[in-house]
Amino acid sequence: MARVLIVDDTDIVRRALELALRKMGHEAVSTSDALLALELALAHPPDLALLDYRMPGMDGVTLFAELRRALGERCPKVLFVSATPPEEVRARMQPPASAVGYVRKPFHLDDLSRVVKEALAA
Repeated sequence: MARVLIVDDTDIVRRALELALRKMGHEAVSTSDALLALELALAHPPDLALLDYRMPGMDGVTLFAELRRALGERCPKVLFVSATPPEEVRARMQPPASAVGYVRKPFHLDDLSRVVKEALAA
């Protein structure tokens, strides 16, 4: 079982991800607020973070950079969950950052499960 942090500003997406991850046997914690996500990650570093790319305020790429800065070696593996093409997301990341995967919205539970398993095994 892994501890997974979910950050998405859309309630229904966040809740669907949380439910799906719990059904996979993982501990899921979610928020719509990137600053709260940082606090949660500092208090209990997750094994994996599912980040929405486009959010008001701090977007997913910026949040990923902040997680790396704040947690260093304890930074979780990151999957982006977005309707934005993965190439656009990758182009915004600062080296040496690299997400371990990408889940395209709208997602299928089978695809989500496969990508989460691959990310945790990486």
